[in-house]
Amino acid sequence: MTSGIGGAAVAPQAPAVLRELKEPSPYYWRTLMTLIIGSFIGIYHVVSLNVALPGFMAIFGAELSTVQWLVTGFTLATGIIAPLSGYFGDKWSNKTLFLSSLAGLTISSVLCALAWNIYALIAFRILQGICCGLIQPVSLTMLYQTVPAEKRSLAVSLWSASGILGPALAPTISGWLQGYNWHWMFVVMLPLSLATMWYGWRHLPVGGQASRRRADWTGITLAVIASLALLLLFGNVHTWGWESPLAIGFLCTGLAAAAGFIRHELRSTEPLLQLRLFRLRMFTASLGASVVLIIGLYSGIYFIPLYLQHIHAMTSLEVGLLLLPPAMCLGVATLLSGKLYARSGPVPLVVAGAVLLAWASWQFSRLTPDTPDGYVMLWMSVRYVGVGLSMTPAMNAGMGAVSHELAGDASALINWLRQVFGALGLGLFTSLFYARFAAHERELADSANEWSAERLHETAYTMGINDAFLVAGWFGVAAIPLALLLGKRAVWSRRVSAASTSNEGGRSEA
Repeated sequence: MTSGIGGAAVAPQAPAVLRELKEPSPYYWRTLMTLIIGSFIGIYHVVSLNVALPGFMAIFGAELSTVQWLVTGFTLATGIIAPLSGYFGDKWSNKTLFLSSLAGLTISSVLCALAWNIYALIAFRILQGICCGLIQPVSLTMLYQTVPAEKRSLAVSLWSASGILGPALAPTISGWLQGYNWHWMFVVMLPLSLATMWYGWRHLPVGGQASRRRADWTGITLAVIASLALLLLFGNVHTWGWESPLAIGFLCTGLAAAAGFIRHELRSTEPLLQLRLFRLRMFTASLGASVVLIIGLYSGIYFIPLYLQHIHAMTSLEVGLLLLPPAMCLGVATLLSGKLYARSGPVPLVVAGAVLLAWASWQFSRLTPDTPDGYVMLWMSVRYVGVGLSMTPAMNAGMGAVSHELAGDASALINWLRQVFGALGLGLFTSLFYARFAAHERELADSANEWSAERLHETAYTMGINDAFLVAGWFGVAAIPLALLLGKRAVWSRRVSAASTSNEGGRSEA
């Protein structure tokens, strides 16, 4: 046992590859390039269907509540598997895990292209989610292992920006391919995936000997039960009602499993997730801000394409083209945040991003069926600039507060909570939308106005989306006090300077 977080005893769990790579390789850029491309491939599949849900409703003759599981099931799978990334990386090495995940993603993508009905497609999308859920945390862990300390802020920004290219390109490409031949939506990344696996096999660091760390199956079981129960609750509460036996049962099951998971992890000598990291104020504040921002972000990713397709009758390709400039703004803002991080620290960037996210969400709470497309593009751009400015600094602050040996545990914890709360947020917003849509439809029908049935439906639908964005705006506001806990500029300047000096000294001695 060694001294751990907040003075508590923590079992030594550093993956073997972490122990071997204490000194960054002078050829770290090769690893970084591989991780950037792999991250792009994973994120591409995460967002590739965001504008395609209405199209799959027509292709398979399915309801939105069923088709939604193409996104929800995928997101849940990524959240469930993310905690295992630390264990698998420790057992097999992060290189093996990264390449295996890319291989699994490639195979599951081919299976998606061969799906014969909506249920088969959902099942194969869940397999995709399992692989993508491993790619993100293991690539982030390897980045922190390989890149010198003084270059990590820029490296994380580049890594994040590669993920931004997914939202920038996937909707446009998927929209076009769905109209041409939907099967190609899932295999378009196949050549790039194969090339990345080959390059990664040649250039990624191998790591040390595998450890004997045991799998925490009790923790895994409790985490899966809690995640599934709460997701099913938030995704269906608009149909069940909060007072229904189903809702109460899933709520009690989810909360009990979550409490049992926390209790078990804190007592375990080899926990699935190192929850003692929450004793670090900086890590906790940064993770809280990231989770809140992710929940607020998901509303725009999900509802704006639905609004444009359902109310403005736009095709998936037209939606993808309209959302291309906002996604590019997201990429530029992410790179800019990396440049500014060393000078300003995380606080001003996260606060500015949260304010922009809340402001744009409030603007989207005022949509009408006749809102111009330019208005949507403008405020999606503002929204994405806010996300780009805040997400990477928030994550950098948390990872920077963790020791090198616990980087793998921190990466797994961050990615797990972001994915799970993202899925829960999506379910929450979906339930809120359906409930408010039905309420507005009844109110407008009772007002005995002279609108046509189509106009009444469109207005109620838009008002339901407005209510969802109003709630999303408050999540942006909630991120501001969490950002203020991340420290002051002087503190962060000293930390960055110290990390750079320490790294230079270590290389000189070597």
